[in-house]
Amino acid sequence: MKCPKCESENTQRLEMAFNNGTQNISTTSNSAGVGIGSGGRIGFGGGVTKTSGQSQSVLAQQAAPPVKKSYKVPFVFFFFGILIPFIKIEVGNIVVGLVIAGISGYLLYLRFQFNSQKWPELYQYWSESWLCHKCGGIYHQA
Repeated sequence: MKCPKCESENTQRLEMAFNNGTQNISTTSNSAGVGIGSGGRIGFGGGVTKTSGQSQSVLAQQAAPPVKKSYKVPFVFFFFGILIPFIKIEVGNIVVGLVIAGISGYLLYLRFQFNSQKWPELYQYWSESWLCHKCGGIYHQA
């Protein structure tokens, strides 16, 4: 596959560049200790620490796929919008709660629409795109 910009054959699919530069990290550490307190008392302690995450190269970050939109924040506001009128039943609280719940519900709907309709097209386009390692250009080749 040749880069249309610089004609280099040093190209790679974005998906491969992303996967090759992304590592999942999972570690477990054990620790123990002994201490002497006042009166000569001896104490023992221990613990286990688990760490997990992801490490990415700069190239993998640039070649990352499109991200789906999260439902977390609008859902939390929707939930609190529903709860506000129950804290103290007053007309103002009911109106504020309904406005917050309505706006949050609409944001949830917009995110659902994006994730179910627009995101699959973006992901398909990304999966058919290539990266040139010579000029750094990204181009689409179906």
